[in-house]
Amino acid sequence: MRTMKSPTLLSLALATAALLPSLKATELTPAQIESIKEQIKTMRGALDGHLSQRNSSAGQIFSRAAADPKAAITLYLDSHKVVNYDREGAPESDFRAWKDDHEDRLRDEQFIESLMIQLRYLALSCQAAETQEIETIFGNLMTYVDGLSRLEELPTTAITGSVANSIFAERYHLGELLDSNPKWEPVPFNIGGIYDKTILPYLREENPAALMNAWDKRIEQQSRIVAMIEQKKEEALRGLDRDQERRTRGNQNRQGGMMGELDGDDYIARTLPRLRWAKMRDQFLHVDEVMGAKAMLNFVQEQITNELGEEFFNEFSGLINEKRTGESRAIE
Repeated sequence: MRTMKSPTLLSLALATAALLPSLKATELTPAQIESIKEQIKTMRGALDGHLSQRNSSAGQIFSRAAADPKAAITLYLDSHKVVNYDREGAPESDFRAWKDDHEDRLRDEQFIESLMIQLRYLALSCQAAETQEIETIFGNLMTYVDGLSRLEELPTTAITGSVANSIFAERYHLGELLDSNPKWEPVPFNIGGIYDKTILPYLREENPAALMNAWDKRIEQQSRIVAMIEQKKEEALRGLDRDQERRTRGNQNRQGGMMGELDGDDYIARTLPRLRWAKMRDQFLHVDEVMGAKAMLNFVQEQITNELGEEFFNEFSGLINEKRTGESRAIE
């Protein structure tokens, strides 16, 4: 026997069906869409202006702190407090305990020196992110790398890692900004990266006549850094017995990351020859094709039986083969 539907339920169903057309979502009109787009455009401009002001202000703060050890430590402590304690709702006593535990480090000259270098590079990084013209900071960047190459103490992790991951970037919400520029090296201590990503590309486009001088400076600066690191390694071995010296040397040889890339033996055997080769390649491609080709030819002949000889030979052959017969001036 079929069950009869309740009159009340039937009435409700019919009423709901009657209302369905009126419940259909109202679509935006073309005029409304254009109006919203204009408002979005206005908001985008206001947001960009706010972010630019924030980034500029942060850069100025970094620049001032980089000039004074006490100011650098003060900003470092303030940033740690804001990021790791205030934002987490941790009590003031926790921060004071952390500060007391790190008292020796906060007085360490090596740590303070690296901190000031990090802040100096952060200031440059903020400027680079805000400008479309690298020439506005080019002189300051060249001064920075020269000063960096004259370090007398081993760097700390403050300058061997990306500034985008620094406590200062977290404090001022700059991580995305500092990580978004492919033409800017994020690691303050990476002289090679600074030249490869910013200095040399700029000179190739804007001032090729200055390329060779820039290469000479780069090679001199990187060589100076490597020499300093090797000196510090030897100093660390003084006064050790044989077992201690063997363990210390083993630790030095196993060092990875940025410091591992600056190993003296590897630099002499591989990095330095590649730097010299890259200089000659730039001379060939951007300065003087004839002189560059002559220099590369002589270099390949010198290196042909060495570890990197095949690498240089193949690249040189490729560069020359790309030139059609009669296209370039004859090499005398």
